[in-house]
Amino acid sequence: MLSYVWLYSLACAAGGALALAQAPATAPLPDPYKLMQTALANEKKLADEQERYECRVTSDGAELDKSGKVKKETVEVKEQFYVNGVQVERTISKNGKDLTPDQTRKEDERVMKETVKYSNKATAAKESAKQDQQAQDILTAMMLTNGRRQFANGRSALLYDIVPNPKFQPKNMTQRFAAVLQGTMALDEQSGEMVDLNVHSVKDLKIAGGVVATLHKGFWLHVHNQPQPDGVWLNDLSEGTGDARALLFIHPYFRFKEVTDNCHLYTTSASQVGQAKTVK
Repeated sequence: MLSYVWLYSLACAAGGALALAQAPATAPLPDPYKLMQTALANEKKLADEQERYECRVTSDGAELDKSGKVKKETVEVKEQFYVNGVQVERTISKNGKDLTPDQTRKEDERVMKETVKYSNKATAAKESAKQDQQAQDILTAMMLTNGRRQFANGRSALLYDIVPNPKFQPKNMTQRFAAVLQGTMALDEQSGEMVDLNVHSVKDLKIAGGVVATLHKGFWLHVHNQPQPDGVWLNDLSEGTGDARALLFIHPYFRFKEVTDNCHLYTTSASQVGQAKTVK
């Protein structure tokens, strides 16, 4: 399916524990773009905080036929953690069955390869910069209108309608996708973090005549985030459905849902006991 990381990247993390005081219901609404820029800037400071979290992700993906019937469904349970701010996932079961010893070995090798790769801070920073640029591309392609303030669970959220920016001329694939999306976005007023994103495509989009990518009208994406007890924001739900194809993806009709839960903090420490010895 089309990767939704370019939209999920809007769900960057920030220290909600340092929240500002609640604004009155009648207070003027802040500039939503400045709020999101603050959240994007805070993301770069939060790599250490994210690395203290490990979560469980349950992923349910299905290939559909043109009538919407399921042709193939895959349910995976994964462990999710962060390395220098880059998300890494390790599959532990598929379709209700634990991985075989051989599958486990291959998965461990893949995860170790990614972990070593992003343990290099320069490599991790390059990946994070790529995601930040995707988020910036999206922001420039959309307009947030009809702002209103809502209160839930003791926090104020700013809800906006998303419409394409009529004055914007998209220059890359991310921007072209964002330019055909409409829906709603809710931002946490205290931190600027995205709480909820619910969008759908309002017209067909073909790139390079459909050879590079195709997104049909009605594509739907929903992303939700929530703060942890220490104020770190993490994604807890991503779901969507539609008719889309990108490059070599040959099953355009799909449905997916990812639920992230059971997040817990952990710490690790190491110390050297005795004098180090050289091993040949």
